[in-house]
Amino acid sequence: MLSGCLEKLGGSPRLLKATRTVRCSKCGFEFSLIYARAVACRGCPEAIIGCEYTRCPRCDNEFPINQVGIASSKKDTRVLATYTSAIFSSYYNDFGENPAR
Repeated sequence: MLSGCLEKLGGSPRLLKATRTVRCSKCGFEFSLIYARAVACRGCPEAIIGCEYTRCPRCDNEFPINQVGIASSKKDTRVLATYTSAIFSSYYNDFGENPAR
């Protein structure tokens, strides 16, 4: 539903992928990559430098982005990881917050 709204508003393909819901292979919890970066990856130094993994906010299971089907190639995985990292890096710079926990 969110993806459809973003698409109508002219959301970029990277934003659409980052907001797409994925399911944790361990506990079945559904979340978006951006939500995982904001909650489960907060404080991890890799989260703001383009980490190619995501972490489940519920059970803390970490797995590669390309494993959840939102990236079709190694390059696509890298672009998506860099994009989501840039969002939070920009947030921390804008509000003067430290990305550490």
